Amino acid sequence: MDNEEALQALAKCLKDREWRLHHLYLILDEEKNMVPFLLRQEQESFLANRHNRNIVPKARKLGMSTLIVIEYLDDCIWNPNRLNSHIDRTRDDAEAKLDIARFAWDKGPSHPNPGIAQIWKDLHQANPRIVDNGGEMSWHNGSSQQAAISLTGKTPLRLHISEYGPIAAQEPARAAEIKRGSINSVPINGIIDIETTMEGGPFGECYEIFSEALESANKPLSQVEWRMHFFPWFHHPSYKLEGRKPEQTKTIDYFAKLQEQHSLTIPLERQAWYELTWKTQRENMWSQFPSTPAECVQVATAGRIYDYMTTIRLNGRVREFDHERSYPIITGWDIGVSDYMSGWAVQFAAKEVNWLHWWEGEGCGAVDVVNVIRGWEALFGQKMALNLFPHDANHRDKGSAKTFTDTLRDAGLASTTLRVIPITSDVWMGINYVRDLLPKSWFHQRCDQPRVMPNGSKSPSGVACLENYRKKPDASSGTISEIPVHDRTSHTADAARTIGEAWGGGHLSAFTKHTPEKGLEYWENEPKRKRRGAIAEFRG
Repeated sequence: MDNEEALQALAKCLKDREWRLHHLYLILDEEKNMVPFLLRQEQESFLANRHNRNIVPKARKLGMSTLIVIEYLDDCIWNPNRLNSHIDRTRDDAEAKLDIARFAWDKGPSHPNPGIAQIWKDLHQANPRIVDNGGEMSWHNGSSQQAAISLTGKTPLRLHISEYGPIAAQEPARAAEIKRGSINSVPINGIIDIETTMEGGPFGECYEIFSEALESANKPLSQVEWRMHFFPWFHHPSYKLEGRKPEQTKTIDYFAKLQEQHSLTIPLERQAWYELTWKTQRENMWSQFPSTPAECVQVATAGRIYDYMTTIRLNGRVREFDHERSYPIITGWDIGVSDYMSGWAVQFAAKEVNWLHWWEGEGCGAVDVVNVIRGWEALFGQKMALNLFPHDANHRDKGSAKTFTDTLRDAGLASTTLRVIPITSDVWMGINYVRDLLPKSWFHQRCDQPRVMPNGSKSPSGVACLENYRKKPDASSGTISEIPVHDRTSHTADAARTIGEAWGGGHLSAFTKHTPEKGLEYWENEPKRKRRGAIAEFRG
């Protein structure tokens, strides 16, 4: 091949984005060595199946961020007038993404392949970089690659949002602003790439996109619909322990379940790696190293208040079961702002606490609560023994001069079943009572069904609300405060706290004989004449 033919062949290669991504760029590997960028199988798959709107719930260290950054750089330097942007949790994190692109640009002329090094020298001369600061690189051809924590008044053709899950969990207001502003700023034919661990569980802005993409899997998509790209941990080449196999029964059972339910056959050396990593990561494995898409949102939330919910789920105590017909059922409620109501139906049965049903509604009132109670009575075939409400149920409405308890009675709730629980001196007292109940608790599967909102989005289930009820993070310091977050989980958690405070305050002793001060004197130990009398009184 003469020089002219060689130049023509090279020119043809340089017009091919796939060739450029496989040959031109340098990065730092995990050991901080400068190496040529080589696409992994997962990265190849992502590019081959990329859509206009993409979400990548990821396992750690699969290189998705690096791929997206390099691809955005490639788009900028080989195409004029492009704006490609990166958003991350903090400005430092966002600028670290841009540093990957800066490194590839700066080190290109030092490429170990002399021919590629010369290409970079020519490129630097033909399309010089004219802006270079922490948050932006721009080139003579009018293209720019930027990094920030949000976008204002800009129209990027490519938008990369990294760690949208943690942003949505810890800073829901900023997550909503990213959705309203940054995501909506990308034109319909542009590209949005969200790659994230799914901190925060089944609620929030990121979860809504995740859920939409999961439901649309294997379906034809319009340009504005989201595509799921899921890459599990066991594809990573380093996640294995040669010559080892799992030793713990729970690990063996976990992988047997993956085989049975998902047809996933995972080599023993990878199972051994998972078992060893679990010892330090525990439930964080679901968000950091998921095996299936469903595990992505089965996560530990920073600052969780009810940590024991993880043990409950792991031990299979969220399941179908029959309620105990010989024991009374009690309901507990929260009266939220903006007519937001939540309630639980709970049964103290021998040495167990059965959480039988859960409900929440917005724009509701006393009539709706009574209708829910009547529905539960029809479902279980018995009257609710007690209906517990928080202290503010006795506050009088300025317009009608009636309390919420007055309107409950007007709606048909018997006074003998209605009890208002006095306010405690500290919210943490009620929280700790609920914590004391959880080791004895079972949750019926119906309590783990998300509520579908009028706009079609899903609100977290009752179990998910308890799993994700958390203390408030300080966005500036990253520390966790001692103040519970008021969000989409808190109303349901407060309804559970109403039950906890009633139990802890001795208001349920006639039904459970279960008080923190006296220990456990369960209903089953009550004299038969007392049991019959109480059941007769509250069943009517």
